[in-house]
Amino acid sequence: MVKIRRFNEALTDIFEYDIRNITPKYLTIISGDITDINGMLIDPKTGMSTNISCRYKLGNIMSDAVYQITYDRDFDIDGIPDTLEIDLGPIHNAEEKDFHLNVEITLGNFIASGFNIKSPNIVEPYQYTSYHSKMDPSNTVFALTRESLEDLCRFFNHFDGIKVTPSDLKFLDSKDNFTDL
Repeated sequence: MVKIRRFNEALTDIFEYDIRNITPKYLTIISGDITDINGMLIDPKTGMSTNISCRYKLGNIMSDAVYQITYDRDFDIDGIPDTLEIDLGPIHNAEEKDFHLNVEITLGNFIASGFNIKSPNIVEPYQYTSYHSKMDPSNTVFALTRESLEDLCRFFNHFDGIKVTPSDLKFLDSKDNFTDL
């Protein structure tokens, strides 16, 4: 478990912990009309699914005021963003019971999702891109495949106090059944 210690303890924050071992190695996205429900790219000429997955592989991890986890495109198709990025922070732990993680997911230059996780499993989205989104009335779809969503939950659950499930992150799933925002 990743644990944030008090200010006067030796390990002062999460940014001194190497998270590369717990970070998902790959994330596969579902995006609008460029992929099918399984994250496979759609051929624009035929409208049929290809055997190419819209998968991003773990790239660089940087830490400063936030953690920036960059994923690079694992396929070679023009017109699709080269990077998927996850920004984590700021992280609050005033008391053991009060843990707050801010997460932003960016596809290229576009913020696809932003949400806060408060321990143990309170997830509050403030930005998401999918059907019924008040922030993106175009109904552009951004989601993660089931496997990627489970990997992301396992990653978040490494942090002390966090216990999220894919249903807590339903605004990022392929069903697009999140209408509460």
